[in-house]
Amino acid sequence: MGSRIFAACVLGVLSFSAASSTAADVQSAPDFSGVWTRTWKVPGTFDPPPSGQGPVMTDPAHPHNSRTADSGAINYAIAGDPWVADLSNPILKPETREALKKIAEQELKSNPHLELSTMCSPPGVPEVLNLRDDMQMLQSVNEVVILYSRDHWARHVYLNRPHTSDPGHTWFGESVGRYEGDTLVVDTIGENDKTHADRFGTPHSGAIHVVERYSLTPDRKRLNVLVTVEDPGAFTKPWSARADYKPDDWFFEENVCAENNRPTGPAFEIPIPIAEKPEF
Repeated sequence: MGSRIFAACVLGVLSFSAASSTAADVQSAPDFSGVWTRTWKVPGTFDPPPSGQGPVMTDPAHPHNSRTADSGAINYAIAGDPWVADLSNPILKPETREALKKIAEQELKSNPHLELSTMCSPPGVPEVLNLRDDMQMLQSVNEVVILYSRDHWARHVYLNRPHTSDPGHTWFGESVGRYEGDTLVVDTIGENDKTHADRFGTPHSGAIHVVERYSLTPDRKRLNVLVTVEDPGAFTKPWSARADYKPDDWFFEENVCAENNRPTGPAFEIPIPIAEKPEF
């Protein structure tokens, strides 16, 4: 009986110590609270990384010239500004390059490629980082929740635990995280292949593996995110990108895609599913 009591006490002390350690890690972690909005070099796309292989960018021969309306909102549905990917990027496997080539050909014919988020579908990771809508992060001892004002999307990042043995395949996959000093590292696997890796419609497979590294500048005026993507099903090598944010002093605006509150313009038609044989 005494040995059992001793073992239970040891287990309790170890459990308390582990919990206290985790709580201490969170208390010393950087504070990502507040509302954040993306900054851009080309709105809608990733920025190049500080070094190494970068993401798919716009074709220099067909630059996308984003313009700003009087309200300050980005008008990204202007005819004559196609989204054409740079097909010379060495990360593209032949089949991936061919898929992008078909999209580019249609873009140049004024048949724009619509983002999945525009059609009310989750964008997946890493493309969720390119949303024009605000983002907010909630931190606790066991997880970080990343909220997106677009369509109430949320990602749960479970801290200090490994991936499950069979995460399945979902829109945002399975994310686990840890703090490395002043950086939050988020590791995501288990995504389905229904989303795109970027604004250009670059496909990926269900084997995609994404690592995001979130860090703040000392003055808290910038949230820097470095993204690394691996996917042997779509890319020849890993690539990285930047997706940085600035504080937004506006409220966390609700944006419900199903209410059809989206911009429209020339050559910007939203496909509406129509049943060929109505069931009534």
